[in-house]
Amino acid sequence: MSTELPLVSIAVCTYNGERFLKKQIDSILAQDYTNIELIAVDDRSVDGTWNMLQEYAQKDKRLHAYQNEKNQGYARNFEKAITLCTGDYIALADQDDIWEISKIRTLMDSIGDAIMVYHDSDFIDEQDVRIGDKTMASRFRMYDGESTLPLLLSNCISGHAALFNKKLVKFILPFNDAKYHDWWIAYVSFNVGKVKFVNEVLVHYRQHQTSITDTLKRREENAVPKRLKGLDRLSVDEKWLNYCVNFKYNKEPALINEATNLFINLTRGEGRLRCMAFMMKNFDLLFYIITYKRKGFISRLNFVRKLCFA
Repeated sequence: MSTELPLVSIAVCTYNGERFLKKQIDSILAQDYTNIELIAVDDRSVDGTWNMLQEYAQKDKRLHAYQNEKNQGYARNFEKAITLCTGDYIALADQDDIWEISKIRTLMDSIGDAIMVYHDSDFIDEQDVRIGDKTMASRFRMYDGESTLPLLLSNCISGHAALFNKKLVKFILPFNDAKYHDWWIAYVSFNVGKVKFVNEVLVHYRQHQTSITDTLKRREENAVPKRLKGLDRLSVDEKWLNYCVNFKYNKEPALINEATNLFINLTRGEGRLRCMAFMMKNFDLLFYIITYKRKGFISRLNFVRKLCFA
């Protein structure tokens, strides 16, 4: 019987990332899980990113560098990177984060028979300094239950935190263009298998002015009025909901269909009271990621009222 560790592919997509890329690549290649390959796909950078990747590829045979013939955009680039992975498991990496040395080993020790496993992350700034004491788990309630209902309106799984079995690939590709690719990966994963959460900070998630996401809402244009705090972590989006309801492997099709119809009508200003009733009935699942069960009846009622009548 072979005792060789399963190969883990790490897909990193780059675009004009030379400022932070070296620290990220170094942290990946330093992993204490030894059987890895790093698939790096550059999206026609105009800075020194591509040269940096080529230099790394010459020094370390675990890194395989590719460059697109033309710019594909963030989601399409990750899609390509995933198709180039040859491992039994795949992890996604952003170009500007820093990984803990034990990240892959910890996730591989935890995944078991799950289709995907994910972890907590903290936040760092441009100088690698931690931002406050917040982590992803302090901003979102991490979910690893059975229902897919919590994934319709919010998401707690960032791509950089996920490791999944290659069996998932046939279900997630091609990516849709309704949401971030990690929202789609999360939704699909809960439908086709089990998902586990590891309560450890394994990535230092960089927040800066040019990063794709602004999770902490530090930029002025993303600031959220106090009256809408909490609601900013929800997404009632018709295009996204249609992708979800039409996924042919939905394990709760009747429930997802009911929810989707109600939410789409809500975006059109219709069926507000019916939608409120549905939200109250399914509150614990629908809002699991951003709220807690201890909310009292009046608090819940006010919350869904704001959603339905704001």
